[in-house]
Amino acid sequence: MVSWFRKSPRPPKPAANNPGRGPLAIVAFANGERSWEEKDELPATLANTLNELGHKATAKDDWVELEGGFLLLPQVVNVQPLEKSGVRTATTIQVSHASVVPGGVFEYQHSNGANIRESFAAGFKSWAEIDLPVFIDAQRAKAKDSMVWQAKAGSEATSALRPGRRILMGPPLQMAQNTARLAGDHEFCPCCLFTKCIDVAGDLLRDDAFYGVRLFVTRDQEGLIQADCRVNGFDRPDAAAKLMDYAKTWPDRGLEYRKQYVIIQSREASS
Repeated sequence: MVSWFRKSPRPPKPAANNPGRGPLAIVAFANGERSWEEKDELPATLANTLNELGHKATAKDDWVELEGGFLLLPQVVNVQPLEKSGVRTATTIQVSHASVVPGGVFEYQHSNGANIRESFAAGFKSWAEIDLPVFIDAQRAKAKDSMVWQAKAGSEATSALRPGRRILMGPPLQMAQNTARLAGDHEFCPCCLFTKCIDVAGDLLRDDAFYGVRLFVTRDQEGLIQADCRVNGFDRPDAAAKLMDYAKTWPDRGLEYRKQYVIIQSREASS
């Protein structure tokens, strides 16, 4: 068979719970001085953002092909004008890969910018720095950018992780007003967020499915705590509650947030 007759792979359809409304954003704005329209094609903006970060990405109509066989489906969720200037945007990126995650999983990106393209690009950049390295590690026998927890096949299972299951804890992000080392503080490492909620995540550790887990928790200057945990795009309030308990133990640094992406998959342990 001649190879140029072969159809290019396409990503699967968006998940049923994916709120994305398509890859094209056209938004009309108006203020006391003028009215205008902004337009952006998310696949092009995502591909450009990834290429600027050193990846090899190509926009393909409504999706993006990334090196390593990853197919990315970006979609706009909403655009909200800010009071004085600029916009706040929300998007989703659904990631699929023929051998790693054929059905695809999605996650949200929230960001601000002077215009919609700048805001979309900022959200995509954050996703590429926090989430994407974990997906790339998921197709490797030995992870490079993620902390790995894995029980080898044939070994005795732990109380939480059965043999053959692998957890990839991606690069954690911590942002705080006060970055100085404080008395009694425990260094924030890649295992901190996930281990705080692992006792309610046993269902994810014992089957064979692929899971992408978003972990986020923040505490403001007044001590108000908010947390978010999503698994393949679905909210997990039980895990979010555990993250809120964890935030109560932080030293006071003013406004602070911590976030991370974790992948749970079944894969034979590398030697």
